[in-house]
Amino acid sequence: MNIGNNGKRSNLRGNINPAKLADAGFFLVLTILFSYFLWQLVFCQTVYAENPYEGYRSDIGAYMDYALYGADSGYIISYPLFFGIVRMFMKVFTIDRAITWVVTILNAFALIFTKYYFEKLICREHPENDKWYVHMIVSVLTVSCFLLSMWWLPRFGKITLPFKYQAFRGTFTGNPWHNATYIATRPFAIVSFFSFADLLGSYEKKIDLKDAIVFGISLLLTTMAKPSFTLLLVSGAGLIMAFRLFASGFKNFKNTMLLTLCFIPTFIDMFYQFFMVFGDGNTSGEHGIGFNFFGIWKIYAENVPAAIFYANAMSLVCFIWFIRDIKKDTLYRFTVILFVVSVLEAGLLYEKGPRSVDFNFCWGYMHGIFFFGLVTVIKLLEHILKKKKADLLTVVGCILFLTHLVAGIAYFKGMYFALDYETMLPCTWLMPQ
Repeated sequence: MNIGNNGKRSNLRGNINPAKLADAGFFLVLTILFSYFLWQLVFCQTVYAENPYEGYRSDIGAYMDYALYGADSGYIISYPLFFGIVRMFMKVFTIDRAITWVVTILNAFALIFTKYYFEKLICREHPENDKWYVHMIVSVLTVSCFLLSMWWLPRFGKITLPFKYQAFRGTFTGNPWHNATYIATRPFAIVSFFSFADLLGSYEKKIDLKDAIVFGISLLLTTMAKPSFTLLLVSGAGLIMAFRLFASGFKNFKNTMLLTLCFIPTFIDMFYQFFMVFGDGNTSGEHGIGFNFFGIWKIYAENVPAAIFYANAMSLVCFIWFIRDIKKDTLYRFTVILFVVSVLEAGLLYEKGPRSVDFNFCWGYMHGIFFFGLVTVIKLLEHILKKKKADLLTVVGCILFLTHLVAGIAYFKGMYFALDYETMLPCTWLMPQ
């Protein structure tokens, strides 16, 4: 028996991959470092929540009030998962630390989930890439994708170059660090995005029960945290599934209906949330959803096409090369469709009444930016590993990636040192007179 046990122990030791262990440690260090700086930023936002124009301007004040006072705060915010977790943490911490810890922990989960899917697509589906340095690159790129931002430049006097008036405002980014609920919903959005992409590749023939359960649960959780991604995914998924249903002559009707069952819990929760915001019991002035042609967006950006390009330069330019993969690459096709839907929803839909100028449909567009950028980085790395030598796509893609990364680090740094998230100017300069 002792001999057998020793043999088992030897096998266990032999199964431990030192390279993967080193990568896990490396990724853990990156996650802790990222979490440390994010914790500091969010905590400062809570400290200045009552006087945001003195520094660290953000949306967090309304969330703190709602967590403390609920409907008595004067806000109608129907995000039960996010506020449920915050109130649970409030049993141990004060409101400022509770909301800071919740946002930081959920963002760490978003990093972990992204690393998992990055590894799956790059290494597990391509065993030839299972090398120590590839795992390290994936770790760095995972964290980098959470730092990418729109192009912006500091303003030197009256010189604005092509970036006129503002940084974030009207251009937007896939990483808006001023909004706690966007950060909170993202880990669940990441899981639902990739799990649904897996289902798209096979549901017409066979629905994988595990993928379906993971998708259904993650979609419900992201809806309960903040429904911005849900509106985007449901629209994109509905278009794809309807097109495939008609294209197949209704041959996939049964499996389409089975896949639709995954959405039912989410639809129930969305009905509850929309009733709170737009129902008869709401006296805050909202009056439903209306249509316009980029009218609200133009309030924030004089040149909407330029704003879209500034936020997505890498993804849009690389699309010129990757367009040939649209037919065969389910994940990339789904990503592009979702991005297009996000642009159309932001440009064509708005909330009627006083909330129209809040431009709340831009949150779905920011999810579109994030996933378009993330999948583009994945495909770019796949291309580089396959080619093994630099070509035009590699050079152009890497340069554009670095421009977004440098801009994103500078943007995060600006917010970290109390600059206004919309303009990257000192918050005190923007204080209402």
